Amino acid sequence: MSSTSKIDISKASKKLSELYLKFTVDNMEIEVTWFRVMIQDGEWHINRHTHSSYEFHFIRKGRCRVELDDGSFYAKEGEFYLTAPGVFHEQSGDGELVEFCINCDLRIVEERLSESRYIMGILEQTACKIYTDSCGITGLFEQALNEAYNQEIGYYNNIRSLVSMIVFSTARVIASGMPAFYETPEKVNHDGLRFKHIEKFIDDNIYNPITVHDIAKFMFLSEKQICRIISDKKGVTTKKFIMAKKLEKAKDLLKHTELPIKEVSHLLGFSSEYYFSQFFKRREGYPPGTYRINVRNV
Repeated sequence: MSSTSKIDISKASKKLSELYLKFTVDNMEIEVTWFRVMIQDGEWHINRHTHSSYEFHFIRKGRCRVELDDGSFYAKEGEFYLTAPGVFHEQSGDGELVEFCINCDLRIVEERLSESRYIMGILEQTACKIYTDSCGITGLFEQALNEAYNQEIGYYNNIRSLVSMIVFSTARVIASGMPAFYETPEKVNHDGLRFKHIEKFIDDNIYNPITVHDIAKFMFLSEKQICRIISDKKGVTTKKFIMAKKLEKAKDLLKHTELPIKEVSHLLGFSSEYYFSQFFKRREGYPPGTYRINVRNV
């Protein structure tokens, strides 16, 4: 758990509340209305009210009384409760209270089966009552406060991630070990996906000598499988496909750089400038020098 003992918690709360946080994760759009720390002391009371959004209350220190239209309960350190849209509630206390609170609009983007749709269903049906923070959600809130206070590189997106973790972890506690009755996206091991990985490997290593053996080793497939996949997708041998990629790169270098033709030849792994020029001419109809002049005069 991340500690807030080394920061000014009021300043951290202010910085956190000033952030505009609206984003989509999986199939759920989350827009944060407020994200802050509430500190009370002595006798205090918050009148009966409701929200059109979800409000998550995590008790960091002390305790409070929560009054609902159909009952009441006490919430103490290490516990939390959720007020769903339309739930009227009021709070009171007679001592110190530190509450971490996040209020947000939650909206499903597409009405389809998804993890987010399943979680939304849990939150929509949740009764306003006490839950024990068995997933360390308070610690996630403390991390968000630290991120907002220190504002180091990446803090904004870290806070967005922490918001989604707070929402989803809350649903996990509420569901109380309920199994996940939904499917999540999985990688499909078909030739289309394999070809994309093969092509990316060649593009990433275009300046190196590349063989079928290199690709097969990277893909954990046989050389025969690599050749079949490339032949099925592009209608050429693996060697011809690699050379076509090298030609594509050579044209890009000739058009957009001032590198001498000899250097382009060397970079792309040709044994000599002469061999590179012959290779280029056979495929384009003219040597690389002429190509460079033509594309720059267009």
